[in-house]
Amino acid sequence: MDKAVYTEVEGQKLKLTNLHKKLYPDADISKAEVISYFLEVAKFMVPHIVGRPLTLIRWPDGIGGKSFYTKNKPSWTPDWIPSSILPWDEDNEYIIPKNAAHLIWIANLAALEIHTMNSTLSNLNNPNQFIVDLDPPEDWSFDQVKEMADQVKSHLEEHGYKPLGKLSGGKGIHLMVPLIPKWDYDTVMVGIKEMMRSFIQGHKNSTLHVHKEKRKGKMLLDIYRNHPGNTTVAPFSLRGKPGGPVSMPLPWKEIMECDSPRKYTLTRAIDYLKKNGNPWAGFEKNAVPIHTQVKKKEVNRNLDTYKKKRDFDKTNEPSSAITMSDASVNGNFVVQLHDATNLHFDLRLGQDGVLKSWAIPKGLPIRPGVKRLAIQTEDHPAKYIDFEGVIPKGEYGGGEMWVFDKGTFEWNKQSKKSLKFTLQGKYLKAAYNMYNIKNAEWIVELEKTSTPDIFKHGIQPMLAGVTKGLPKNKNDYLYEIKWDGIRVIVYKDGDDVRILSRSGRDISDKFPEFAALKFCKVQHAIFDAELVCLDERGRPIFADIISRMHRVGKVQAAVKTKPVYMYIFDCLYIDGMKMTTLPFVKRRALMIPILKFGNLVRESDLFEDGQQIYEAAKAMQLEGIMAKKKDGIYDPGGRSDTWKKIKYRQAMDCCIIGYTKGQGDRASLFGALHLATIEDKKLTYMGKVGTGFDHTKMRNILDQLLTLAEISKPIPDTVEEESKSTWIEPKYYCEIQYASLTNNGTLREPVFLKMWLKD
Repeated sequence: MDKAVYTEVEGQKLKLTNLHKKLYPDADISKAEVISYFLEVAKFMVPHIVGRPLTLIRWPDGIGGKSFYTKNKPSWTPDWIPSSILPWDEDNEYIIPKNAAHLIWIANLAALEIHTMNSTLSNLNNPNQFIVDLDPPEDWSFDQVKEMADQVKSHLEEHGYKPLGKLSGGKGIHLMVPLIPKWDYDTVMVGIKEMMRSFIQGHKNSTLHVHKEKRKGKMLLDIYRNHPGNTTVAPFSLRGKPGGPVSMPLPWKEIMECDSPRKYTLTRAIDYLKKNGNPWAGFEKNAVPIHTQVKKKEVNRNLDTYKKKRDFDKTNEPSSAITMSDASVNGNFVVQLHDATNLHFDLRLGQDGVLKSWAIPKGLPIRPGVKRLAIQTEDHPAKYIDFEGVIPKGEYGGGEMWVFDKGTFEWNKQSKKSLKFTLQGKYLKAAYNMYNIKNAEWIVELEKTSTPDIFKHGIQPMLAGVTKGLPKNKNDYLYEIKWDGIRVIVYKDGDDVRILSRSGRDISDKFPEFAALKFCKVQHAIFDAELVCLDERGRPIFADIISRMHRVGKVQAAVKTKPVYMYIFDCLYIDGMKMTTLPFVKRRALMIPILKFGNLVRESDLFEDGQQIYEAAKAMQLEGIMAKKKDGIYDPGGRSDTWKKIKYRQAMDCCIIGYTKGQGDRASLFGALHLATIEDKKLTYMGKVGTGFDHTKMRNILDQLLTLAEISKPIPDTVEEESKSTWIEPKYYCEIQYASLTNNGTLREPVFLKMWLKD
């Protein structure tokens, strides 16, 4: 017999015995490993069993031996283990756990399965959860079980519930539904029966009959564990079955991807929880009323104003009709961007089956200390949480509306004059305070946020791939002109506008015409754009924009002599929402209403017909076009084929590493430029380029190259005219058109296009 081991859990001394005994002989799992498992999962499991009367199934000799089912605590139970006699069962004294020490003491009993009631001792007659246990017939596959479980889950959601799922660890799936504990077991059971009978009417392969002879191959929807005194295996409890399976809570998507209800053994469960955390965190926040008790008349009265303001024969907004599922909006929020008379944001918080609503002209603040006005409007129906579309002109709130962000929220404080809440959305993860100042006017401010300030970290531009022709799947793309200018990321932060080059250098002072320009309607936004100078035909002049960027002094004079235009083609961030993971068409849809386009700030137009815009750009002798995938996301700093440059000839960016001595009419200039590419600080020689420039351009190029220090030959290759070559620091880059590469990797038929100093 093993010696007893003494340990301490949460300040309580415990005596652990028979630790080497194999409780799962088939999997070589000892009692010590079982206790270790319960220690690991205690922080996840205890919240789901605390205060609940327990029933235990014990296997003192392991699952190969006898087991017994017990409600009554053992006679040797120490005084520090809480227990109680229940009104409906005076013959037993139930263990009522409160902490991890109680759980480990229970594990030492070899109680592999821990079953709980649906109510706690503090509110014994009113359950705060109910369960639907899917118990399949022997011949059903697990795929069939999952399909049925998904249908039951949808049925529960239609009735306003927020069910959570777990693998049973046996044959099926458990759907656990959090409840507000205001109604007794009988009331809850009446509601569950009514709801599940309506499900069975539409799903003839399911039944409520417990007796197997009456099931006839149907799925049993076991709802009878919801009577007072009945129990269900607890979340994270082990099961007394080979392998040590766990009754494992999981996100619904992962349940639908599992191949077995016994997938998670105790070791797998620990690994999962260490990596992902508690799948049922915030269980109680999903609690709603039993659907039969939702006060529809009261909710309807709350929506009277909403109904009076709208003509539902004209607007496609959700009607004010109440359904049983409207209680599911409680604890959920949505922020919508509303382009009505004035662009603004609408904040809606779900409570009492409706959406409490505020119009916030300047949006929710993204930094502490900033106060914004919020105007409370009429309550909106629950279905408004998903509304997007165009409200007809002339109707109340006429204009387009988009869902900006949505998720769950939690009240931290609620009174007539003060509201405090925490949003947990896809983008907005922050706590806010709201104070009523008069009538419908409130002030909202940010208390704290877990989202880093993007204006401190920035967003790097995404780079495009290069292709010769239009994509094969042409309809998956939209097309625009490839502007031959300077690629920039534009930051609009309150009244401050910053323009950063592709490398991240702040070049705002070079383009002062944009500093005070009121081109953006929201407080905070980040755009991807191109700065260009244009000739009289509207074609980009690359040399002029480069001149503007590198100009020193007399910048204001250059604003008039070489005007610059900003073509905005993407939006990466709006007031707390980083949009890089949204599809391109969604980003553009949100970008258009927040901008005021004019002479200096322009929209880079999109076209459906790629071939047509390609031919038009070619006729105007533009550089080429861009093809952008409609559903493509934005990969900051990466090179992505969701954007494709389409040029008329192949082009390459090279650095200038030297030049040859000119002859004849080029004697005072140079003959050709030596080119190389740089990768990982290593130069690869690409040959020479001697065409594509006239004498004036060559004079300008040479003047710039002469400012650089001469160096020793920086490449090992043997090159033509080596004795007539001058080698220089690789500071200047140029774009080269070429027909193809030669056998030795140099450019064939290269043509010089433009040059710029490395940023």
